[in-house]
Amino acid sequence: METRESALGRKGETMSVAMADEKMTKGHPAKEFFRFAVPAVLGMISIASASIVDGIFVGNFVGSTALAAISLITPMFALYFGVVVMLTVGAAVMAGKFIGEKRERDASNIFMKALISVLVFSIVFAFLLLAFTPAAARILGANAETAEMVETYIFTVAWFFPGLSLAVALSHFVRVDGRPNFSLAGMVMITVVNIVLDAWMIGYLGWGVWGAALATGLASQAGMLFLLLHFANKKAKLRFLKPYGSWRAMYTAAYNGLSEFINESSGGIVAFLFNWILITEVGAQGVAAFTIVNYLFFTGIMVFYGVSEGLGPLVSVNFGARKPRRIYQFLSLGVGTNLFVGLLLASLLIFQPMLLASAFVGDADEATLKLTIEIIGVIWPVFLFNGVNIAFSGYFTGMHCATQSALIAMSRSLVMPLVLIVALWFFIGPMSVFYALPVAEALTLGMTLLMFSQKKPHWILWQSRRTASGAA
Repeated sequence: METRESALGRKGETMSVAMADEKMTKGHPAKEFFRFAVPAVLGMISIASASIVDGIFVGNFVGSTALAAISLITPMFALYFGVVVMLTVGAAVMAGKFIGEKRERDASNIFMKALISVLVFSIVFAFLLLAFTPAAARILGANAETAEMVETYIFTVAWFFPGLSLAVALSHFVRVDGRPNFSLAGMVMITVVNIVLDAWMIGYLGWGVWGAALATGLASQAGMLFLLLHFANKKAKLRFLKPYGSWRAMYTAAYNGLSEFINESSGGIVAFLFNWILITEVGAQGVAAFTIVNYLFFTGIMVFYGVSEGLGPLVSVNFGARKPRRIYQFLSLGVGTNLFVGLLLASLLIFQPMLLASAFVGDADEATLKLTIEIIGVIWPVFLFNGVNIAFSGYFTGMHCATQSALIAMSRSLVMPLVLIVALWFFIGPMSVFYALPVAEALTLGMTLLMFSQKKPHWILWQSRRTASGAA
């Protein structure tokens, strides 16, 4: 029988949670959207800038061959982050829905299971890389010119994978716990520490690729430790507790985050194919040119993903609170923001390609600069479509429509690009393969709009209510 004290305790806990998520379900839509989206975008830009700063320091202080070596490692990071983000994002939207339903303990339970799953995966992945570093370098396409640098980077950064994975996971859960600015601060800390260490280790000490890997690893640990401070706050709804119940919830979380895995890992597969074609047809200069373009492309994508990740908690919490009109409003803000940013990025690539390319390599490396500008001239239309696709993918993830979200991700970043790359390379030539990216995004947008016409917020909520009534 429940005592008066425990009843009062539960009532107080419910009131605390209700006050914490009231803004997400009742605040002004635009204000709430930007309260979540701006920190998420800045956090993503921080992640992108850390990678870009590595490229700038390596390209200018070590050379284009070292820049190509770092590019060859991209598919490995893509696979690793794909699994981490899949488990984290899928679990975070589940936690957000539980918070919206006032089920704080269940939200903490899935939070703990996600952290444990991510940690176990990262330890196993790191062990395999440390044990088979030369084999990993060969699989990634390293040749005699780049093998030593690729192996050095892999062996160094692998030691930091557990802390790095926790930093990524915690940033998502801190955001869904109602503190997007604190999550942003953690990401900014990683960026700032990385820039300082890059300048010291690469620019001043001359440690080259090893210094770049060491700076990345140490910066991620600093961010992870900072993000842990959130859970010492008494207002935090997510708590560290002993996991209970079936772990099958993590299968649901993984499936719900499948689109994020596809986005991350397929990007690595496409990059691997591009690198292979370029190193075969053009050489290290071709890979270096693609690396520069990839940094610019990656920056834009991070902005779009930031908007999508800011959209996710708002959609999932309002899904739990059964507020379809607000979900519609948040989705419109997300799509509109990404479309506006996409137009700005496309304009920048059209009118200032030399300014962007020359930041990574000096004017003396004329061949690399020429190839870079040629690639930019082909891929700039991609930004007219991919931001809208990514915003809708975030909406579907937040509404627990994992299949639709995964289809968008698979179409825009894996199936269509691979088919188009191979076809264009075979029938036209190596430089034509870059047309695959904007064409794939444009075709995916048509499919995305068709799926949304069948999965609008009101319809999903009506279906979930009917399913719940039938189960009852």
